[in-house]
Amino acid sequence: MAKCSECGLLERISESLYCHRFEKEISEEEFPVERGCLYFCQVIYEDGEPLTPRQHLIMQNKELKSRKMRGPV
Repeated sequence: MAKCSECGLLERISESLYCHRFEKEISEEEFPVERGCLYFCQVIYEDGEPLTPRQHLIMQNKELKSRKMRGPV
């Protein structure tokens, strides 16, 4: 099951956690009750550095758009 704490769309801002997909803050208390997220994104590394959450979101949006354009398979 995917966890928010391992998602590439999650950004740690000082003491709070921000989900770029849903544009909301997530508290540490929500982690134990989290469910599988359809938008979970593994952290992608480029040249040994992880991409930023915004870059992950851009890549995910492009992938979702390309799937919609394919039509029936």
